[in-house]
Amino acid sequence: MSNHLKGMLMAFFGVFILSPDAVLIRLADADSWSILLWRGIFYALGILIILLITHRSKALNEVKKIGKDGVLIGILTGLGSVTFVFAVQLTSIASALVIISIMPMMTAIISWLILKEKSGIFTWFSMVLVFIGIYIVMDGEPKGSSLIGNLFALASVTFGATGFTLIRKNKSINMIPAMGVNAIVSALIAAIFVETVILPLDSMLYIFVMGLMVSLSFSLLTSSGRYIPATEVGMFMPLGAVFGTLAGWLIINEQPSSGALIGGFIVLLTMFVHSWHSNKIAKD
Repeated sequence: MSNHLKGMLMAFFGVFILSPDAVLIRLADADSWSILLWRGIFYALGILIILLITHRSKALNEVKKIGKDGVLIGILTGLGSVTFVFAVQLTSIASALVIISIMPMMTAIISWLILKEKSGIFTWFSMVLVFIGIYIVMDGEPKGSSLIGNLFALASVTFGATGFTLIRKNKSINMIPAMGVNAIVSALIAAIFVETVILPLDSMLYIFVMGLMVSLSFSLLTSSGRYIPATEVGMFMPLGAVFGTLAGWLIINEQPSSGALIGGFIVLLTMFVHSWHSNKIAKD
């Protein structure tokens, strides 16, 4: 298996595992700060377990290697986690996910500014098709959306895109420990504002699953940035909108419209063709 294909598979499964996140936030049925506090704690625990399994006695050395850029990545993605939770709480899941789906464009712009990493015309054309598909998925789904929630979603995607770009800049370094910084940052911010620490058992179970799920997902997404350009990692993010819509359908019985099914097909087909094309170019 080529490194490029390995990176794409990591990005795909990272997004797939993360897709029920917004639904779990809703199911937890708690205030944002309480969710962020416990989510961060369980997220940090998941990262610790992953590091101990993969590096054992050398786990601490891996943490030390991330340097200043790793800490910055952790802070940026931690802020992205905070703003994402508020986005889901303050706007509709559909609105939050469609804004998060601009990750490819945001990553391409930031990668160009920071890394001077240019995207090919095929990637840009694929982005346009993906945006069209996401628009169709989310068309007619703005109910419950709010300007503040949408701004939080925009902030989240900006923080995330900058973090993935810096991961690509430091592709020789294992940045999974930076996700531990992410978890700690979000938990510490929540600890300042949280009013309710003790939550019902059902809520705690949802947040526990959420924390471990996010730790595995971001470990895969972080690792994928070492093998493929940041823009290509971002290309997989719109799939989260499609998978998130399906999760809402299967878990909380939010049946998608015919437009959601058509748009989802466009996104999946575009992603498949783009992945096949980029992998073919990488081999050549």
